Amino acid sequence: MEWKKVSILTLSSAIAFGGMAPIANAAESVTTDSESIQFEQGDGTSNSSSSVEETEASVSIEELVSRIKEIFPEKFGSASEEDFRLEFTPYYPEEEQDIERFRVSYFPRSTNNPTHASFEFVGEDLELSHFYYNPENRSDALFPPKVSEEDAAKLAAAFIEEVNPSGSYELNEDANRYYHNRNLPLTEPIEYRFTFDKLKDGIPVQSQTASVTVLGNGEITQFNGPRQSGDEEYEAATGLLSKDVVLNQLKEDLAIELQYMIRLNYETRERTAYLTYREIPAVQGISAKDGKYKMNGEYVDEFSEEVEIKMLTADKKSADPITKDEAKELAKKLLETDEEGTTLHIEGVMERENPDGTEVYEIRYMYRTGNSGHGSSIEIKKDTGELLRFSASRNYNPNEEVDENVSMEEAVEIAVDYIESYAYTNMDEYAYPITSNNVIYGRSDRHYFSFPRVKDGLIVAGDSINVGISKEDGSLVSLNVNRSEVDEWPAVEDAVSKETALEAIKGNIDLKLYYVDERRNGKTDTETQTLQYKLNYLRDDNREPSFYNAVSGEWESSDPYGRQESPNEDIHISHPWAEEELNFMINNNIITVEDPETFNGDKILTKGEALEILSKSLTRIYQSPYAENREESPFTNIDSEHPLYDVIVRSVETGILSTDEGTFGVDENLTRENLSYWYIRALGLDAVAKRHEIFNYNFNDVNQISGKYRGYVVLAESLGLLTKNDENNFRPQNKITYAQIAIANLRLAKLITSEDFELIN
Repeated sequence: MEWKKVSILTLSSAIAFGGMAPIANAAESVTTDSESIQFEQGDGTSNSSSSVEETEASVSIEELVSRIKEIFPEKFGSASEEDFRLEFTPYYPEEEQDIERFRVSYFPRSTNNPTHASFEFVGEDLELSHFYYNPENRSDALFPPKVSEEDAAKLAAAFIEEVNPSGSYELNEDANRYYHNRNLPLTEPIEYRFTFDKLKDGIPVQSQTASVTVLGNGEITQFNGPRQSGDEEYEAATGLLSKDVVLNQLKEDLAIELQYMIRLNYETRERTAYLTYREIPAVQGISAKDGKYKMNGEYVDEFSEEVEIKMLTADKKSADPITKDEAKELAKKLLETDEEGTTLHIEGVMERENPDGTEVYEIRYMYRTGNSGHGSSIEIKKDTGELLRFSASRNYNPNEEVDENVSMEEAVEIAVDYIESYAYTNMDEYAYPITSNNVIYGRSDRHYFSFPRVKDGLIVAGDSINVGISKEDGSLVSLNVNRSEVDEWPAVEDAVSKETALEAIKGNIDLKLYYVDERRNGKTDTETQTLQYKLNYLRDDNREPSFYNAVSGEWESSDPYGRQESPNEDIHISHPWAEEELNFMINNNIITVEDPETFNGDKILTKGEALEILSKSLTRIYQSPYAENREESPFTNIDSEHPLYDVIVRSVETGILSTDEGTFGVDENLTRENLSYWYIRALGLDAVAKRHEIFNYNFNDVNQISGKYRGYVVLAESLGLLTKNDENNFRPQNKITYAQIAIANLRLAKLITSEDFELIN
């Protein structure tokens, strides 16, 4: 997030505070413009004309606007109908075809008003299924929050009851417990996110959840309701086996085997191999009625014996580099279609490098039928000519019957032939699909197989060749190669015994009763295609994603995005006058605390420490994953390996730091005039501050202000960011502490997010 431009209103306010001399041309020092801003809706669609051909809706825009005003009288009660627009009606393949949806967007006619919203209604009753609202001003949702998390949860529950009064919902305490372990800037509003489970007879329905986002000021800005699925049928919640009986049976039957697992660090892009134990076969659920295990989409009475690993074998083909034109021709060959009225268009061939260093051709294509089209892209490895990612995008209707001319057994061998033709490098590292690992996907037009990678006789979880074969004609529908480049693999002999691991895994298993959606291939087995729910006990031990490290014998986080609870989440420090502010910044990963017992809020900060706190207060700081690819440092004493490199580069980008001086005094103490300088540059008022001769200096200690910082100090004081004391002294040379910067940064964030400033993403 970047910020720029201050309105004349702000400068006028500064004059009113007495900081500026009342000269006529003071405001001319800042250039403003009236560029229009394009917004992005909460669902990711932009405010541009829909490319989807609009059809006549069965509900008028007048009816929809009336419904919006009924639900949100305070927000939209006085809005003009001209501010609303009926968009295309979205379609979800898993829903009944006769379920109608209506999407409405809201943009005020005033180009200066950043408020926008989107709504989605479903069914004859126009039940709200989606809502996103971006208010004009979010500054009142910053710290301190006007509502607590507990109060926000009550507001969210009341909202769900209002928009869906016939449903019964329960707050899911375990949802959204994790987030990226990065800083949350002070310029972003406080948001509380809640997930609610829909209940049937007091039992959660697994596929039916609702989510609500509440700002720190109590305003609801986002709602996503459960998908509608037509008539719903539920098994009676009677005659159930007790959880203890089912759990004990599972533990008695459970078996495990050693495997490798690859974990990707999404920040550094490094892949690490671990040894772990996997359960065999994989149990997807257990019937609460008869205790049968659900595996590979089927209910069975007992575990089947594990099938031995059967490796793929093939003669090595020569892996020769491929040119751009050859890659284009290969794509045409794979994508050609005989569908009447449809033509294939290759939109472009791009050369690029994947994050792992693999050089590829990315070929974008489109199937065009009349005025409509659909397409995707494929990746071909430059130095071998192999497919890395391929999908033959086709029009897909889940309710359309497809003749199954190719059996699953036949499709497996066809898939192997395609691998030999298009993914042959390292083919001998992969095995035939293992039944207990298979997952049934909701597609009726294809057979889908996962060929696992094998290392030292062990399956490598996450590395596989995935192939989709058309049931109708055996053609290649999709092919994706997942192979991790790992230098070090833990030795098999270093793993703890199977007996030790099994006891640890059994001790980590729990079950919870849910209603579970049993649809297959987008529809049910009944003629009416009603949704049938089954009662199952589902594994409930993965609320905190983890895996068993077979070398250390410990449980470790397995979240794919490296998310975890903030290390500062439970820290609470004391301070006589800045306790709440300090703890808020600590919990938002803006201030780092090594030891809460020794943390001193009155400790004087160095420029390096203060700059990191300021940068994290105003924007998200991301670590560059590759040091060798980092741009040249703007300061001679800060190289790309310096721990503050990313902070300093970002501070230069946002204007906080000037590069006029060749070095940055990381270890120097930060003074109040230094901080004033950073603040005013962050606000984009550098040009004004340099004209220090236009200001009134009504400080008793004005002579202590360095000449370079005079205009910055008077502006910072006039805007209320750093204030004078009772003796009318600014104290420009006083050193800044943790407590002082916490208070001042919150003031700055409040000013930047006010209506006097524009935030540019």
